[in-house]
Amino acid sequence: MIYRIKQFFQGATAKIYDEDINFINKYLSTEEKNLFFQLRKGEQRHCLNVAYGCHQEEPNHLNLIKAALLHDIGKIGSNLTLINKSFVVILQKLSLKENILPPFLKKALHYKNNHAEIGYQLLLHLGLDEQVLYLVRNHHVENIEGLKEMKILQHFDNLY
Repeated sequence: MIYRIKQFFQGATAKIYDEDINFINKYLSTEEKNLFFQLRKGEQRHCLNVAYGCHQEEPNHLNLIKAALLHDIGKIGSNLTLINKSFVVILQKLSLKENILPPFLKKALHYKNNHAEIGYQLLLHLGLDEQVLYLVRNHHVENIEGLKEMKILQHFDNLY
């Protein structure tokens, strides 16, 4: 619960600084940046924090850092505002059935649950490395076998 409260305030106070722009420019193409900057500030900040963590862990792994910056790109166009996201998290904890939710919360839940696949679909046409696409598509799959990079991405995604 404390993690969610912290997450809420981080999202509400999120800022992007010049050093963040430099970091983004280093790892993302123009098309990728156009998508990244369509995210809400709080999501941008989260993706940056995840990418900085991945960079500390694997400073020369360009695919991992790019995937970290883009992992929540499927939230573009969603109604996952801080308030709606809070409602969805609470409703999921209460195990309420989706069919009793108002339409705006159904939409928010859809994006929360499917943003990885939506992001994968958004990124497919950009000619990204298959590893980046795999990391974005599967970053919420638990106990996934294989990739050390996936474990690093998931660790920092859960941390921030």
